[in-house]
Amino acid sequence: MANAVEGLPIQATDMLTAEELKKAWVHSDALRFGDPMLSASPLPLQKVFYPLGFPIAIATNSEQVMEAAEESWSRFQKLFSSAPIVINIGATEGGSPVCPPTPVCRMRGHLLSNIADAENFAISDLNQGFSFLWVNQATLEHASYFRYFILESTAMGQIANSRAWGVHGACVELDGAGVLLCGDSGAGKSTLSYGCARAGWTFITDDGSYLVDGRDDRMIVGNCYQARFRPQSEKFFPELHGAAVTQRVDASKPSIEFSTVASHRLITSQSSQIRHIVFLNRNTPDHELVPFPPEVARLYLLQRASSVAELRGRQETMFDRLLGAGVYELRYTDLNWAIARLTQLAREGC
Repeated sequence: MANAVEGLPIQATDMLTAEELKKAWVHSDALRFGDPMLSASPLPLQKVFYPLGFPIAIATNSEQVMEAAEESWSRFQKLFSSAPIVINIGATEGGSPVCPPTPVCRMRGHLLSNIADAENFAISDLNQGFSFLWVNQATLEHASYFRYFILESTAMGQIANSRAWGVHGACVELDGAGVLLCGDSGAGKSTLSYGCARAGWTFITDDGSYLVDGRDDRMIVGNCYQARFRPQSEKFFPELHGAAVTQRVDASKPSIEFSTVASHRLITSQSSQIRHIVFLNRNTPDHELVPFPPEVARLYLLQRASSVAELRGRQETMFDRLLGAGVYELRYTDLNWAIARLTQLAREGC
């Protein structure tokens, strides 16, 4: 006898429960429902989260997807009342047990793609503030991969092209004065920002800072709930000893992921107003704070500017406002000296 759904005979299909039909919809049996591209697959689980303070409405058919979103964003508080970014996430059964490769990201006009393989990908319309993702169950078993490379990457791709502009820098604050710490990978941003937080500063983010668009100030937002360190940072912070090292896809960048929530001694905030920009230089025996060329700082910021002309113009305007803060270079080898010098900068100016 012919099978209709999940191996059941045709005359038995009228006895399927709603849950069974929902599961069947996203399998190959969707062909028999007349929706081979899964365009009408039900996504009954829905919730709004606030990564970096911006509303994002998630709809999915997977409890694991929703659990991943909770882990990534449940601690963030709403800061902005912009229209929600909508992300639809469908999960299918099966898949290879091998973790998918690092997704390849491409952009053309207002369309952004993030594709690992034929079953694990995200497509985003930046003008509409809408993304749809498909992942298979096997990929969801690699929870940290799914969160970092697919879920969070999609959300940040939307935010960073419409709500706030990304800056490769850490951010800390003392007595209301925000300090943006900039530099290439390995410059010491995570170590110095966390060192400042342990010394009583407010911790905003250790790496990814975002300049909020459409404002007349220098408001930065970031993920204050997590920090990532290179393994060698253990020599500065005893609490990192014995922590698990996460081997990222780039084998040259293993990291320790540390929850700042676990440390009750730290003061954290999702946002700060920037008063100073400081570029870090640990490749010198000097210990000094000196002026940094604003034109070089501008080029550094624009490295992450959008290729879309309209967006790039808005970014340049916001980055120029950000550069209205003082720009300096901190030359140092001693972490404690650097923290003390930044404390003096925040409290007294240069």
